[in-house]
Amino acid sequence: MHEAQFGLLVSVAISLFFALIGHVTVCAELHNCVDKGTCYSLNSGSVLDPSCSFRTTVTPAGYALLNASVQYDAMQRLNRGVCSPGLRQQVDSVTGDMTCTRKRSWPSALIEEIGDPNGATDHERYCGKWIDAGSIAYGEEMWAWYDAKETENDVDNVVRARGAARMAATDLGKFRASCRSMVASNSAGASAKQAYDLLSPGLDANSLDMALESVGFLASHYCDAPALVGVGIGTYDDWFTAKVVAGTVLSTQSLRNALYVVGETRAVRDEAVAYANAMSEFLYTAMEPTTQDQAKAVLRGTYRGTWIVGYLGPSMNVAYDAHNGPLERFVAAYAAQGSAKAQSYVKGVAAVCSLAAQSMVVAETGQMLPAYFRPKMAHASATRPHTTKTGAAALGRLVPPDEEHDAVTEETLLNASTVRLSALSALASADRTSAREVCLSAAKRVFPDEFDRIAFNALVTPRLYERLGLLADEIREATAATLNQDTIGSIFANNADRLAARNKILATKVRIAGAPRGTWAGIDREFRRPDITSDDSALTIIVKQARAVYLDRLLPVVTNANICEHPALYAGVSRNAYLLLTSGSACSMILPGLIVPPFADERYDDASLVTRIGFVMAHEFMHVTAYRSQWNEAYAQTLMSNYPESTYVEAVADIGAAASMMRFAYVTNETTCASVSQLFCGRVGWMPPLWTDPEPPWHPPTNVRGDNVCAFLRTYFTR
Repeated sequence: MHEAQFGLLVSVAISLFFALIGHVTVCAELHNCVDKGTCYSLNSGSVLDPSCSFRTTVTPAGYALLNASVQYDAMQRLNRGVCSPGLRQQVDSVTGDMTCTRKRSWPSALIEEIGDPNGATDHERYCGKWIDAGSIAYGEEMWAWYDAKETENDVDNVVRARGAARMAATDLGKFRASCRSMVASNSAGASAKQAYDLLSPGLDANSLDMALESVGFLASHYCDAPALVGVGIGTYDDWFTAKVVAGTVLSTQSLRNALYVVGETRAVRDEAVAYANAMSEFLYTAMEPTTQDQAKAVLRGTYRGTWIVGYLGPSMNVAYDAHNGPLERFVAAYAAQGSAKAQSYVKGVAAVCSLAAQSMVVAETGQMLPAYFRPKMAHASATRPHTTKTGAAALGRLVPPDEEHDAVTEETLLNASTVRLSALSALASADRTSAREVCLSAAKRVFPDEFDRIAFNALVTPRLYERLGLLADEIREATAATLNQDTIGSIFANNADRLAARNKILATKVRIAGAPRGTWAGIDREFRRPDITSDDSALTIIVKQARAVYLDRLLPVVTNANICEHPALYAGVSRNAYLLLTSGSACSMILPGLIVPPFADERYDDASLVTRIGFVMAHEFMHVTAYRSQWNEAYAQTLMSNYPESTYVEAVADIGAAASMMRFAYVTNETTCASVSQLFCGRVGWMPPLWTDPEPPWHPPTNVRGDNVCAFLRTYFTR
């Protein structure tokens, strides 16, 4: 052995020896002080945690000696410990680990300790110490949003706590129990076959009309059919409409594999492949545009033989894309290949659909997602140009967009209502050890309304819900009155447009996702549960629940319901709110994930509640000003001279909301300034972004957003 190596080994051995002595000494002291009651162990109890760390306990006499028994500041410093200003040490209720959580403050929501009284700007005065206590390299971390993911996990823990199979009283619980049994028993293949057997009797291609109805039947289960049926808004009115849009042309490999898995014969597989090849090979010029009769047949198939039929009037209008490539290919192939091969193809779609349901739970390596022609995107709103198609989160739900692409338009509604099962594939493999988590994840994708209800019940107390109902009415009146005054109202070039916007605010309903149905912020209709049985496999429940979700979304179309009868477009735990705005009406949606501190608490005083969650409500109401074609641009530039022009639509909603706050006698401009500064302050990454968005910003920048609202208030209000 080399001399240098020997010396190194000796050094390591000596270090380990003294480290062991130190560890034994600390452990001996731990046992001694625990026996005396002067400390407690911080060991997690895991075999992987051999530490002997401990924390001393201080007696009342000890606190007196430290002169800390009656000092509020000393108590706050002890509770804060190693956490940033505005946070408190807490023991996680599930893991038992030490963590830092947001300090709860009431009746005033203002947390003074996070501010720097000597700050040069408003966001520094109200948020500077928290900003300076941390640093991030990229992006933004906002005070009001930094713990949104932890809140979502807390809501999931509520569901986990009631996840025992013996407590499976609801459809959600029954699905989770069945799902865990499937994963534990590795019976996903048999479960997929049962799901296919549920779908296949509903398929009939003996005529073109019947084949198109079969396409609609599959679309109503969110399968990868040649056409999808979503919910849109009428071009010339504000009613919901059913819209037939482009679906999927499946690859031959997907069809062959899926039909083999569900046990179909070689003849059926070959016919389905031949039909798919014919669909793919047609030239664009050889296909005829989709007709209204074809679109009606597809729509008819989505509700044929269901309870929806009892709500149908003498006629129901259907919107459709005149150029629908996959559906046109299906119709052309029917004429060329005949009904028998068309029957095999729709069976193939059903087989792929059953495996798509399986993929929501069991993500198998090598499983190919269907190859398809993507539907043409709808045109973005002229008032909100930053609309993009976001990913699917659940049936009827999209992944919340980033701040710069959060416009909600008819396109957003249509995209959410045409989410396919194959777009909700599980992200992790499933086995006995992960069954609990993968089945919870699948349940969130299939039971979105139930999870909205769970989030609401977990985050919104009855007292807070009652206060929000009163507040929504007051905010509605205040924002309408603000448009009557010239400070904000003069943004309109035409008084008729200004009056129409005011009336639109007065007619706007506030919805809270998951709120009790039939109450002030809840949806009016009841959800029709699917007819599930104890013999249904987990995947059969998925398919049945998918159909129930589709029919629930179709009911407002059939009954000409108000646009506020739409289900939330994002998950209830999202810290978000939005306004669905049409030419004649609007609907304000608040997600329960936003109705938490620092936005709301049942013990907040009136001023705190109004200038926080009330400010959000007013901001959404003020989006009735979003049509820039109606603006007096010269006045807009004067009013919002502190803002980049690309942010004007959001900026006028901000300052309009701030002006509305001033209509409450107990609110001052400094109260509003403090609340808005804390809501929109944040840490900004110190490194330049890895990429630059080609579009200009849509929202005012973090920190500047609050500063500009404060500057507006000091300019136009003296109170």
